[in-house]
Amino acid sequence: MKRTYMLALAWLAIGIGIGIGSSAHAASTPTTDQLEAHPWQLTRATDAQGKRIDALFVRGRAPYTLRFQPGYMSELNLCNQASSHYHLQDDRLILESGIRTTALCINPKVDAQERRAETLFHGRDTAPTLALDDTGALVVRNAKGEVLVFKPAPLPAK
Repeated sequence: MKRTYMLALAWLAIGIGIGIGSSAHAASTPTTDQLEAHPWQLTRATDAQGKRIDALFVRGRAPYTLRFQPGYMSELNLCNQASSHYHLQDDRLILESGIRTTALCINPKVDAQERRAETLFHGRDTAPTLALDDTGALVVRNAKGEVLVFKPAPLPAK
């Protein structure tokens, strides 16, 4: 029994040493093809202190969603819709020439969600970084230390 336990520990140490089991934090820079393959729905958002950004989640509404199409990134499921030209510069998301509709948000929670979403990508800060984690989620980190996790969603039916 003791020999089996020691042998298992040795194999575990060897496996970790060569990278087996160490992919829990593996990440890769997404390509435009990967970004444009489907919409991305927000599943988790934390501030620099690791606290959940509650304003980005409104009960009973579809999640805040990013949709990448050739040359454009749209922000969906807010009170207003927004779209910007985008391109990638290494792992950085560069947004330019954005437009946004200007409808009045009647629901105060949706209004708060939209105002908070505006600060994520569209500030004077440096461009956010993008990564795909080992589960296929899109992880966005901005200069303020906020971390957003978006899961891939199916494309709408035509």
